[in-house]
Amino acid sequence: RGKADCGDIDILITRPTYDRRDHRGILRRLLRALREAKIITEDLAVPNYDELDGLEGCYRGLCRLPNVEGAKRRRIDFLTVPWECRGAALLYYTGDDIFNRSMRLKANKMGWSLNQRGLFANVVRDPRDRRVKMTQGKRIAGATEREIFEKLGVPWQEPHERVRN
Repeated sequence: RGKADCGDIDILITRPTYDRRDHRGILRRLLRALREAKIITEDLAVPNYDELDGLEGCYRGLCRLPNVEGAKRRRIDFLTVPWECRGAALLYYTGDDIFNRSMRLKANKMGWSLNQRGLFANVVRDPRDRRVKMTQGKRIAGATEREIFEKLGVPWQEPHERVRN
C-alpha cells in the first residue's frame, strides 16, 4: 500500500469466477502448508470449519522466517472474500484505520452501510439503537475501491495518499 515498512502482513485471497471455479478450501490448504514449513508459529484467531473451506474467512496468527537466526515474528492475517467484495475488503482490511472510519461514517450519514463486504443501501436500522441493523440492505458497490469512492462522492485517492503523516 506504499508504506516504507509494515508491522504486520495482510493477505487478501480471492479470484474471479468467470470459469465457474472459486477459491473454496484454499485457506485450509495454505495454513497447513505454512505450518508444515514452520512459517506460522502461533494461531491467534482461527476461522470455523465453514470459513476455512468457504469463500469468506479470516485467519490471524504469528509468523516468521524459519531457520533464520534472529528472525522477528510478525502478525499475519489471511482474508478470503468473494470476488464481488474484493474492493471493499481491500479498503477495509489494508487501509489506514482513521481513513476507513471516516469512510464508514460518511456512508452512515448518507443512510448507507460500509463494511468489508461492500457498500449497502436500504439498510434498516433499529430506531432505538442506530448501531443495530434490522436488514442488511442491497450491495451497491464493493468490487473495486474506486467504485466505493465514487458512490460516496469522495475524490479518488491512491492507497499511499490515504495515510496519516
